Amino acid sequence: MPSPSEDARAQRPPTLLPAPRHFRAGSGSFRLRRSVPIVLAPGADDSDFATARALREGIAHRCGLRLPIECHGRTDDLGPRIELRRESIASPRPGGLRNSRADDHRLQVDTTSIQLVGAGPSGLRYAAESLIQLVESQARIRCCAIDDSPDLELRGIMLDISRGKVPTLATLKLLVDHCVRLKLNVLMLYIEHTFQFRRHPEIGRGCSPLDAATLRELDQYAAEHHVELIPCLQSLGHMEHILNLPAYAGLAETDRRWTISPAEPGTYDLLDDLLCEFLPLFRSRWYNANCDEPFDLEAGKSAARGRELGPGGVYLEHVRRVRDLANKYGKRTMIWGDVVHARPERIAEIDRDLVLLDWWYEAGFDFDRVKRFADNQIEFLVCPGTSSWNCLFPRIENSLDNISGYAEAGKRHGALGMIVTDWGDFGHYNLQGGSWLGYAWAAQQAWSGAMEPRDFDRAFSSALFGDRSGAAARCYRQIGGIHDAGFRVFNASPLQFLYFDDLERGYFIDGAKPAALRRSERRLQRAASQLDRAREKFSDDDLSWRELRLAVDESLLAVRKGLRGGDYIRWRRKPGRLGRRERRRLAADLESLATEQMKLARRLRSLWLERSEPSNFDITGRRLKRSARSLRRAARALEANRPPKPPEAHPGFSISAVFEALRRSAAS
Repeated sequence: MPSPSEDARAQRPPTLLPAPRHFRAGSGSFRLRRSVPIVLAPGADDSDFATARALREGIAHRCGLRLPIECHGRTDDLGPRIELRRESIASPRPGGLRNSRADDHRLQVDTTSIQLVGAGPSGLRYAAESLIQLVESQARIRCCAIDDSPDLELRGIMLDISRGKVPTLATLKLLVDHCVRLKLNVLMLYIEHTFQFRRHPEIGRGCSPLDAATLRELDQYAAEHHVELIPCLQSLGHMEHILNLPAYAGLAETDRRWTISPAEPGTYDLLDDLLCEFLPLFRSRWYNANCDEPFDLEAGKSAARGRELGPGGVYLEHVRRVRDLANKYGKRTMIWGDVVHARPERIAEIDRDLVLLDWWYEAGFDFDRVKRFADNQIEFLVCPGTSSWNCLFPRIENSLDNISGYAEAGKRHGALGMIVTDWGDFGHYNLQGGSWLGYAWAAQQAWSGAMEPRDFDRAFSSALFGDRSGAAARCYRQIGGIHDAGFRVFNASPLQFLYFDDLERGYFIDGAKPAALRRSERRLQRAASQLDRAREKFSDDDLSWRELRLAVDESLLAVRKGLRGGDYIRWRRKPGRLGRRERRRLAADLESLATEQMKLARRLRSLWLERSEPSNFDITGRRLKRSARSLRRAARALEANRPPKPPEAHPGFSISAVFEALRRSAAS
């Protein structure tokens, strides 16, 4: 007879990701055997068969049994079986019952059979994904009933593939696999120039651009996995790569060459050329035209038109023209919402066939600002971030709070969905494995909302790494919580600034606090030990473990560089503070750090190439070489006892000062 504690455990919902909306525990368990068939209903289509195959492979991975797939007109005489079928489901939702949507599903497990029911092809696949997570290593599945449906219709990921890194097709397919596992149904690839345009081949040249066949194959693969690949091509700001090419420099709004000018007729000829061979590759009904951060718009060629239309008028006129270009290919246009928020007096003028993507990436924020869109009957999505860019490893706590805040606001105000963004600013040296936790947290928030952290950790670790203990997730949280260098910066980790800082100026190193760095060093050492002990918990994805281990080692070098680099800057200000022996010891430490940083650079490149094309690794490679050279120059100055002129007094960490220092460090 089971003990009270065993009964209590049996009644608890399983740690599924995303957590099901409605779970009811049963008594006993269903035992899997090699003879148990996966049974398709008469009339099952290719999508249902693909779901059956995915279920068979998932069960085999979980417990080693490979079940047969069959189709029967009747099932009552088959004995133990797993049945798959589609039918309409009336799902309980906030506010009462509603008609079923394709993602809705039901799962019933008793001791003699398992019933998987989907309202549509995606719902059946999601039911299968839930069942896979329920399979125990002893080839048992606890009896239960699950009725499930998502809070938000569109749930997905946007991955930046333009700031230095272009993933391989295999990596992009893996991303789709993770999407369907997490019940995410949208994938966007942010592109500025990394596509091979036949009419404009110089745009992507030398950047490992994706070609049409690759995108078409990915679009098909995504559709087969119930993921909508939404085309995403920049069309206003962030056009610096294209505008710095001689053939297109004349289309720039100003000499800054950041924004393409709406005042140039050639702008729309170019955009028409690009869209006419890009948009037809995608079956999606959407197009993300971006149009964000046009910092110099109306500051140059379009200034006169801006005075005529009033502030924000040129922007509205431009997005309408881009919208009209996309309409030719049957696409509905999305744009980022930042410019719209900057001109709230013009929100009422936004055409209602546009969809706004609202973004902000810090935790402390008024996420309810999306109410402006709802009040004006403008459809919108909320778009938090993984907080992985400008970081050696994501700022996990910030990311989770940012995602939760936006998800809750989106649900309150009627968002179409949520897309979690994964950017790659200044070279995209943040590796893919670091982002899995942010993706999974977004999937949970978009599907059924809040979940206890301990339950989420177990579900995440099990779903992505085959680790039922939650240890993998705890490693993410531990590493992702270590960013302290004694100063705060916006939208970034202080440690990555130290990692790339040039000791000649040492802007970030000069502002770091030794006590904070020593605390971070001790925490990183503990994180490294915990990660090493947990390696077997990453048995399903050792590559991600190696990416996490590199991030820890890079972070350790950053704090040590901050400590010893700070000693060097203080010596420059007061040369008499170090004797000959201390100078030689500091010189040796700096030389050793330079050597270690180049070893880490080689590890980074090796891991980069396991998931991505060579693309623009040289962006990050140049920054690392510059850092190592500065360490070696400092070592030589110490050996010769010739201190360079000290840097000026530190100006503080304003956003503009930080950005200027970052821009210099990223320059060739």
